[in-house]
Amino acid sequence: MTVSLTAAAIIGFVLGFLVQRSRFCMTGAIRDYILFGITRNLKMVCIILGITTFFYTLYLSTTKIPTNLPTPVPAGWFSFVGGVIFGIGMAIAGGCVTSTFNRIGEGSINYLLTGISMFIGIIIGAFTFWKWFALPFGRYFESFGVPYGLIWIASFPKMKVGTAILDLPPIVPGIIISALFFAWYYKLEKAES
Repeated sequence: MTVSLTAAAIIGFVLGFLVQRSRFCMTGAIRDYILFGITRNLKMVCIILGITTFFYTLYLSTTKIPTNLPTPVPAGWFSFVGGVIFGIGMAIAGGCVTSTFNRIGEGSINYLLTGISMFIGIIIGAFTFWKWFALPFGRYFESFGVPYGLIWIASFPKMKVGTAILDLPPIVPGIIISALFFAWYYKLEKAES
């Protein structure tokens, strides 16, 4: 086994252990907060998103992004509808993709069926992408009355593959977005005490 496969296996085991022990679930975090006012997992989500946003945009700011990358796939109204259907499906299934795989690993037959259904849905979606309904990516947010979106600004400002309105180094909006996630975390923490 090569070093990279060994490293991947070790990282996979560590992350699997952490996910299983923490009972991490994006859907569960939002559900628990809305229905029961429990903020434990939502605070964890805020920390994870804050850290990953910062380091991802730091990476984009310090790495030369190849110019021969394919253009981001256009998105349209069907992307929004698909996201809503996916969210409803995950709520009905009782968890997100992470917790589904976690429960499959624990031996749950119900979640094995959920995982198989999820896999089939992904395959169907990959082969039935309605490209003829697509909007240019910059217009996707405008169709909902939002001018572009912070993540687009944070992720692709220097790439000439789409429309970025500020052309800032990615780390600048990345720091702002990370700060918003950490501020949300502290607000939840303060509300609990």
